[in-house]
Amino acid sequence: MRQALLCLVLNFAAWAGQRPQPNPQPALIGQIQRRMAENLARLPNYTCLETIDRTVVRQTKKKLLLRDRIHVEVAFIEAKEMFSWPGSADFEPDLLHQIASAGASGIGGFGGWTRAFFGPSGPNFTYAAECLVEGRRGFRYDFDVPLLSSNFALVFEGRETKLPYTASLCVDPDSLEIMLLSIHAGQTPPPVTATSETIRYGHTHIGSADFLLPQDHELVVTDLAGNESRNLTRFTACREYTTQSSITFDTERTASDAERTAAPVRQTKAEELQIPAGVSLHLKLDTPITFEGSAIGDRITARLERAINAPGVSIPKGAVVSGRVRGLEQYFEPEKYFLVSLEFSSLTFEGRRGLFHARLVGPRRPAERHLDSSGMAMESATSTPGSVPAEPSGLDIDDSAPDSGAFRVRGSSLRLSRGLEIILETRSQ
Repeated sequence: MRQALLCLVLNFAAWAGQRPQPNPQPALIGQIQRRMAENLARLPNYTCLETIDRTVVRQTKKKLLLRDRIHVEVAFIEAKEMFSWPGSADFEPDLLHQIASAGASGIGGFGGWTRAFFGPSGPNFTYAAECLVEGRRGFRYDFDVPLLSSNFALVFEGRETKLPYTASLCVDPDSLEIMLLSIHAGQTPPPVTATSETIRYGHTHIGSADFLLPQDHELVVTDLAGNESRNLTRFTACREYTTQSSITFDTERTASDAERTAAPVRQTKAEELQIPAGVSLHLKLDTPITFEGSAIGDRITARLERAINAPGVSIPKGAVVSGRVRGLEQYFEPEKYFLVSLEFSSLTFEGRRGLFHARLVGPRRPAERHLDSSGMAMESATSTPGSVPAEPSGLDIDDSAPDSGAFRVRGSSLRLSRGLEIILETRSQ
């Protein structure tokens, strides 16, 4: 089951201690604004590893429908939020829109909201009450942003709609630092009924100094069908951005291990060639993939199992083929299964690099038809649930999947082992 792409975000910290503050300092909000402005003024361009856990839950039954995880590198460069795949130096603003549209996706949580609220044209804040965040008591300030001044946009089914919104800041009165920001959109267009986001702030060391930056961010979108799409995003491995910045991400380790060892990578420019359309690439997977330890955006490698001899192209067996996980989604209805999409786009051999665009074509597993619990006819493959063996039994390929193609794996757990056989066919660029 696929959900349409939603771009946006919830309030997961309960506002507590709602006693009226008898004498909040009249000048406190001005001091807070000046403190945040100073923080932003000395903040260098920076980048972090962003891990997004997405879920879709049917609210009426509290039943989980879908979940996945995404790894991207996010940078705040010249006051703009930009994204790239881990290990890539190519940042762009619309990368998240290219990711499979399961669940919700959103931007702004990394740094955009902070600059919008504490820049020269920031909103007017009104003291509301006391608040409590992780045991720290603070002052809450509310503000409204009308439609004409709003930069809060909902994107649904390819259409973008600007929305008015209300927001609250919970501020530590001693340090004059934001602890929590909560935003709620108003007048959401159908089929969306509500959308909100919450950002928790803390200190992050970048370069030679500490800065107050977002630590995690939650986005919640609810629709008319009662489905709740929820994103929980964590920002880790932050560092100053330079033109040489990149993240290496080893998919054989857990995300936390990879985050601790994020480091720049130096790459040597290899001679490049274009592999023509119509060439079959017989591969065996080098990088094991599990649902719990891998994510969309992770780099993967495979080995060429058969030499390629095509007009103008001769590539030996054993060439290293590189790509990324482009889809890794777990579904729970009408049966438990995973949908996996692996995109390979280059190979290296003898100091040369071959570029290609390809789609998964095999090995194809014969499918058997059966009826699900509702009587709907379905096709599934006969295999051990949760795994894909490196044997000629083949893959349960989803021909409706766009771009590089995808395959299904039935069961409640997923492990793709080294040696998994994959056949691609190159297409026109």
